[in-house]
Amino acid sequence: MKLTAGPHSDDAKSLSTGHAAHIHAAAPNGPRYDPTQSPAQRKAITNGVWLCRVCGDIVDKDAAAHTPAQLRQWKRNHEAIIAEVGTKGYSQSLALIQTRRAAPTLAKQVIAMLENHRVFWVSFDAEFPERVRRSLDKVRSQLTRLRGGLPDGNGLDQILLSLTKTIHTFFNEVEHSDLSTLRCNGNDPEWLQFRDALATLRKSIGLQIGNLASAYDISLSEDLRRITPTLAAW
Repeated sequence: MKLTAGPHSDDAKSLSTGHAAHIHAAAPNGPRYDPTQSPAQRKAITNGVWLCRVCGDIVDKDAAAHTPAQLRQWKRNHEAIIAEVGTKGYSQSLALIQTRRAAPTLAKQVIAMLENHRVFWVSFDAEFPERVRRSLDKVRSQLTRLRGGLPDGNGLDQILLSLTKTIHTFFNEVEHSDLSTLRCNGNDPEWLQFRDALATLRKSIGLQIGNLASAYDISLSEDLRRITPTLAAW
């Protein structure tokens, strides 16, 4: 994102380095010219997009790589950003924009972190409850740290908050059990409660991982795919 307006050395003036470009050219043989448009449609604001001069030059000189649909999406994105600045202020909006750019990398970090913890996918009889507790405590701490760098209400922040709440729910379910001494035993009600709580946690985490992977086009390991219903059949 480039600023296309700013202050002038003369307080009574301002500087502008942007210009209004046509999505569909105004004249035949121009970039993205649409012969079905009427003269009024060519002059309409809906056929214009505000760009910096460099981008305006690029999109017209390489029209094949910059389709009308792409330019309209740029316009929608830009107008959404400007509307956000108007309601939330520049500094907060800039933080949101920067977060959106970093979101794919952060999402991959979250997926990689979860893949590194066997508590989400190893068979129940191979897990020690105390090890599960320590592992989930570590995950919860890592999620909290990642959330600390995100603006409140950001989409990724909401996903991390949901994952954290899922872990809290698990701990609430097993808070009366001594996980340091609990062992796999099909005849022990406390073990069965622990197993069921862990199964519920994995199901919930799996759904959330599936949404996260889908939103940011991230490939999951075979282990995580096992607990992700939407991807299990792939």
